[in-house]
Amino acid sequence: MAVGRADHVSYHAASRTPASWPLLVGTIPGAARCFQRRTSLDGGSGLLVGTAGTGKTQQAAHLARTAWAEGRLDLLVWVTATGREAVLAGYAQAIAEITGSDGASPEQAAQAFLAWLRPGAGSPRRRWLVVLDGVSDPDDVRGLWPPEHPDGQTLVTTRRRDIARPGPGPGVVHVDGFTADEATAYLAEVLAASGRSGRPAELEALARALGLLPLALSQAVSHLVREDLDCATYNRLLGRDGGRPLAELVPGPGALPDGQPFGVHEAWLPSLERADRTPPAGLALPLMELAALLPSEGAPEAAFTGTAARRHMQQYRTASSTGTHGNGLRPEDVTAALRALDRHGLIGYTPQDPHRSVRVHPVLQRVTLEAVPAHRSATLAWTVGSMLVDAADGNRDDPSFAPVLVACADGLRRHAESALWTASRRNASSASLESLFADESPLGVHPLLFRVGEFLGTTGRGEAARRHFERLADEALRHQGAESSVLHGARERAAHWRGESGDPAGAAVAYAAVLADQIRVLGPGHERTITTRAELGYWRGRAGDAAGAAAAYAELIPLQQHRYGPAYPGVFENRALLARHQGESGDAYGAAIAYEVLLNDLLRHLGARGGPTLPRETFLGLVVTRPNWSDVFGAHYGHAHWRGRAGDAAGAATSLTHLLNEQVRVLGPDHPDTAATRRELARWAQYARDR
Repeated sequence: MAVGRADHVSYHAASRTPASWPLLVGTIPGAARCFQRRTSLDGGSGLLVGTAGTGKTQQAAHLARTAWAEGRLDLLVWVTATGREAVLAGYAQAIAEITGSDGASPEQAAQAFLAWLRPGAGSPRRRWLVVLDGVSDPDDVRGLWPPEHPDGQTLVTTRRRDIARPGPGPGVVHVDGFTADEATAYLAEVLAASGRSGRPAELEALARALGLLPLALSQAVSHLVREDLDCATYNRLLGRDGGRPLAELVPGPGALPDGQPFGVHEAWLPSLERADRTPPAGLALPLMELAALLPSEGAPEAAFTGTAARRHMQQYRTASSTGTHGNGLRPEDVTAALRALDRHGLIGYTPQDPHRSVRVHPVLQRVTLEAVPAHRSATLAWTVGSMLVDAADGNRDDPSFAPVLVACADGLRRHAESALWTASRRNASSASLESLFADESPLGVHPLLFRVGEFLGTTGRGEAARRHFERLADEALRHQGAESSVLHGARERAAHWRGESGDPAGAAVAYAAVLADQIRVLGPGHERTITTRAELGYWRGRAGDAAGAAAAYAELIPLQQHRYGPAYPGVFENRALLARHQGESGDAYGAAIAYEVLLNDLLRHLGARGGPTLPRETFLGLVVTRPNWSDVFGAHYGHAHWRGRAGDAAGAATSLTHLLNEQVRVLGPDHPDTAATRRELARWAQYARDR
């Protein structure tokens, strides 16, 4: 108490009876109903670290009660460490009860308690345990850690991963929630205590739906019993098709089990608010929203540091007037925010595993998404799709990224498939295939859905790419109808990867079916139809159907000439392919004539187009640009080859002699094409001599 004048106050400690031993200070939380002991967490001291709801407090209380009941302690101090003031108050209460006096300031009393825990020579030795439950900030215990002493133990529970006691001591124990067996055993025991039961498969489904999180399971089973529901009904309400948010599937305030202070849907809010105030401020919530749509077992860091994610977070931070503005976010800003979320126990962040570096508990993902306003949910899903496109582009040469990309895309589709199939902004059936891969697709489908299939194919998983595009085609038919450009594009890519995975005949059949539909919907002269007809010819040729390939090219070329003009490069390329397949199908004479006509047309058109800015050479008296030499030489070679195959070996040798002279002049005597012509000339010259 204080006595004296206003300008001179003296403090005198009040007296009380000193403690009798053993002494318990504070209140140990009661045991949860059907408490599940986890032997992996038995220890007695250390840091129990884990996200919200994993049962850290219950495990600490079990350890403390056991040690007390077994007579292994003279002093047990339990402090609910909601802040530094609470820790100081707990220590002050302890020293007051030990010594029988109080009145010192909280800081002084706390230091006196810590000094008492280090008894000097001749002082009585006491076995003690100090529990600091729920430490939320390292500053709350700075300078207040109980000392290392052979007679003492310290047990701390916290969500924070950056809390560490000074000096050596017991290590960190990560508390990850129940195992699958522990979770189902807990549910069965609680139901049995209420005169109920559940099928093992239903109990396991409930446990996994709630991520094996003890807090969520205890509240779920309490609500189930209170509302007289069976497990099957509750699982249905909990599922994506049930349409019930988690907040409606747990007891309300005042009805929570085991004296719990908040519903599981509120468990992470304090940590999230602290993380959002941590520099760079204002990024925690938008980051959590993005991560909530990705696999809980791990998502790639590149998705979060890419352009799409940073643009989204900057817009969110600007709209909420949080943090600094002006310059855009940098990748290192996002990395700093990820580290802050990890420190606060909201995510698991392991940058050494870049493909699965960001992990979020599935219940936290669920409550995060349920808090997103409906008008923002579709935009959020589209942004996550763009994030995955960024990540795919950054890992295009890494085949090991393919299963990660597929898992992320599948997870996004499970959460928000409809958001990836928005209403078309123009006639989807008339769009080009390339536009389906564009960053800002106008076709009502996210480009991610095409990028995933192409990534699979280009990283050696052609069969998986085919299956992906066949599934995409089915979805396009369901979402957009039979005239959807997405449908046609997906069927085209499925046919392509069927061929690339070793089935060229099947690819040709698939392209023929696509072509028939495109002719019906788009018309024979449409760009998409023309491209598909070219693919049909290519895959018929790869399958060994030379006559079928020649027929496809014969139908293709007039359509190309009509749409693009006779000098279009693709026209010349396909005329060469037509001539080759014509010869391979048995018409060597017709092939020779076709190559001769092509050669003359090439010389005429290319000579007229020779630009002054490009290196130029003369060939047969005409000016030809160097980049087109290969087309001219290829046509000349084909003409000579099939002239010989048609029976005119001497004519073939004469033509090849002329070609060889030009190749030596333009390409040089040692060029591979020159060498090939030299060998072909020797062969036909020998045939001519032998006749």
